[in-house]
Amino acid sequence: MSSALDLLRQRWGTLAPREQWLSMLVGAALLGMLYLMLVAEPLAQRIAQQDSQRQLAEARRLEASNALLELQARLAADPNRPYLDALDAAKIGRERILHSIDEGTSSLISPARMKALLQDLLRRQPRLQMVGLQSFSAPLELPAAPSDTASAAASPTVGFYRHGVRLTLQGGYFDLLDYLQTVQNSGWRLHWDSLDYHIEEAGPDKARITLELHTLSRDAGWVGV
Repeated sequence: MSSALDLLRQRWGTLAPREQWLSMLVGAALLGMLYLMLVAEPLAQRIAQQDSQRQLAEARRLEASNALLELQARLAADPNRPYLDALDAAKIGRERILHSIDEGTSSLISPARMKALLQDLLRRQPRLQMVGLQSFSAPLELPAAPSDTASAAASPTVGFYRHGVRLTLQGGYFDLLDYLQTVQNSGWRLHWDSLDYHIEEAGPDKARITLELHTLSRDAGWVGV
């Protein structure tokens, strides 16, 4: 080992000063390259990796913090708010439907007044006698609109009722026409269901006449007789 060092010293001593400076510069450059390859670059990679991990951890911390704040806000709010909003919307929709129905049926006679109107108009036809009067009331079945189950369950339903009377009269054909014309000109709207005109042994002036009429209402109940 000492001989090798001595040989290097001798070799170094034979070099000119300019060559010695060049050798020192080359050695320093080699040391710098070795430092970069063995120390600086791995250290920079570790620093960059640690910085990336730190940023990822900070992002996860912020995400967890935001999730916690959102959860706290939900807990602080009314948990039933969406359901209450849906219920309010359904109520508003139902009231809108009822208002539209009331406007469309305003000219229909009320069930309570229908019987009195028919009897009052019948008194103006002395040759037409009332033999019987029956009343009936039943829910009105409306055709269902095509829709899916969810929307059908959420849509507000409005009940409608069909209130009617069945009049049995006795009289002549022209007396019946006068009575029907009087009912039609009363200003009230009635729905005509059926008319049965039957001549019996007493003759055409004593024919048996059965009339069936009805009106519509949102209220359930029977027409008084």
